[in-house]
Amino acid sequence: MEIGASSACFYPLETEKSFLHIAELGFTHSEIFFNSASELKSLFVKELCRVREAYGIDVTSLHPYRSFSEGYDLFSSYERRFDDAVEKFKRYFDAAARLGANYIVLHGAKNRIDISLEQYAERFGKLNEVAHRFGCTVAHENVVHFVSAFPEFMFFMNQYLGDEFKMVLDVKQARRAGVKPQEFIDIMGKNIVHVHLSDYTAENDCVPPSQQGLFDFESLFNALHLVGYGGKYVIELYSDGFRRENEILSSARYLDGILKKVRLGR
Repeated sequence: MEIGASSACFYPLETEKSFLHIAELGFTHSEIFFNSASELKSLFVKELCRVREAYGIDVTSLHPYRSFSEGYDLFSSYERRFDDAVEKFKRYFDAAARLGANYIVLHGAKNRIDISLEQYAERFGKLNEVAHRFGCTVAHENVVHFVSAFPEFMFFMNQYLGDEFKMVLDVKQARRAGVKPQEFIDIMGKNIVHVHLSDYTAENDCVPPSQQGLFDFESLFNALHLVGYGGKYVIELYSDGFRRENEILSSARYLDGILKKVRLGR
């Protein structure tokens, strides 16, 4: 199955139980969303590795839980705090190396920052240099109410850092910001390396993808296919958006069918 799932779907269930649920449902790849500092301890990561190996499930990405403070820690005018934050991020990079994850998902700073965008890009590049030493890459997600909400930010970062800058495209975050995913695709192209999927209805803006949803997944998959997208697709939901666990599996099968149709050019 081409479509994966994030452990965030079952929050606030504990991370290891959420990851196990995804594996038991039969997904072949996933994102792990860490929710506390203790989950980065060696024995905890070892347990996640055990589940990964027992079920043969790949871990595509890791998502730090401190997105609320990334702007303060990484992108403030107090540079020493950035240096300290890099040391903290090394724990995520080490976990990624052990779990075989390629990407660390970063939300970045909220709308107000007290450094220039040039400094922001330089900080991001320095963090990424450290990540590369562990064999992973930091990828910036588009998030509403953050500096990354709009394509102009991604354009600047891509121009400043070149191919070193990678993006995670989240379709619900784009919708909440009033931006079409195509706008990000046009700017970032193949430098989009990971995609978060969800659907919406008139009543709920984050639900499992299905025929009852309003999002045009065929157009999304086709646009990404045309720019040579080679990353993974992961369903990322909130637990209040669905009632039964098998809804996520049904969604993955539904999306898998659309994706295969696009790849076959039908």
